[in-house]
Amino acid sequence: MLGIVGYGGFVASAAALCLTPGIDTVYILTRTVSGGRREGLASAFGINAGLVVHTILVAAGLSLVLAASPVAFNVIKVAGAAYLAVMGVRSILSGGSSFSVGEKDGESEDGSSLRVFAQGVLTNVLNPKIILFFLALLPQFVATPNSFGPVPFLALGLTYVALSTLWTVVIVLVAAPFSRLLTRSPRAGRVTAVASGLVYIALGATIFLTA
Repeated sequence: MLGIVGYGGFVASAAALCLTPGIDTVYILTRTVSGGRREGLASAFGINAGLVVHTILVAAGLSLVLAASPVAFNVIKVAGAAYLAVMGVRSILSGGSSFSVGEKDGESEDGSSLRVFAQGVLTNVLNPKIILFFLALLPQFVATPNSFGPVPFLALGLTYVALSTLWTVVIVLVAAPFSRLLTRSPRAGRVTAVASGLVYIALGATIFLTA
């Protein structure tokens, strides 16, 4: 089917991988606990939009080029690590204020959600682990020789995105009630902001150490 072999096996593998905690899962959980359901959903959709970008890169053959180029790969790695580190520092310095990281005074809820969505996209796109992950997973389920060009890669990648989106939305809905408990008081809000910042910095370090 469209140059795909073992599609059922791919769905099973993708579902199992979605359930395995990783950087994206920890990031979405942290955003949800620190910012509530709205921010959690925005970050989840942003992360999965980033996966769509990775799917397109793989289908176009650009991910292989990036992975094969030490310079390009390291640029992405350093940029991703630095981005999360900056988010972490800003979260810590915010002191648990009523505004999300990067949110400006007077910004509307829609504007805030769009900002959080964009942060999720960047967090995922600048994660070189996703490049390596897609390059290792998708080709296993594409027929050889492949006479359908990018189609099987797009179909497999978008299947993974659909499963990931469902799972991350579940994560947000389960974690959101804890946000109200942890940010009920100013002191709890400060502790949550610092903890969230440390998590972002740790995630950045994990990306930086990607081989």
